[in-house]
Amino acid sequence: MNIWQLLVLGAVIGSNNLAVSLALGALNQAARRLRIMFVFGAFEFFVPLLGIWIGAKLARTVGLPARGAGALLLVGFGLFVIISGIRKGEDHERLAKQVTSWTGLVLLSMGLSLDNLLVGFSLGLGNADPLRVALAIMCFSVLFTWAGIHLGHVSRQNYERVAKIGAGVLLMGLGVAEFADWL
Repeated sequence: MNIWQLLVLGAVIGSNNLAVSLALGALNQAARRLRIMFVFGAFEFFVPLLGIWIGAKLARTVGLPARGAGALLLVGFGLFVIISGIRKGEDHERLAKQVTSWTGLVLLSMGLSLDNLLVGFSLGLGNADPLRVALAIMCFSVLFTWAGIHLGHVSRQNYERVAKIGAGVLLMGLGVAEFADWL
């Protein structure tokens, strides 16, 4: 993977953190930004590594046709994210209270990292450098988390739906790029 592909990948995957962070910032969770950034960053680093490891094992066992399955998983998950963005979201006040605890952050991060597992899995079917991929995803995710909390706090508006739909479109694009062997 070249640097541009890593930048695009990091931006695409980090966008779901932006969506959640905008909502958290709008709900006055800026005081907890370091805790949120730490937990999100840890998951955003380790989960793609797990996905790459699983994908590499599967690629060795099944062979190249599994590459198409990884791309289809990305497109499917992107479609799921778009649909969830169109639907009315859950109570953000309740979500903000859950995020105030370490347990809440871990659970939220697990949900946010599903795309990282799928992307890692898909890339593990190819020849991606695991540490470069994980670092790119983590850096963008932490940056987007900080920016989302800050922007949400400043604006006090909820942009979660738009960010989720954008993240879904980007995930689907990543799946198409993976399937077309552009990544």
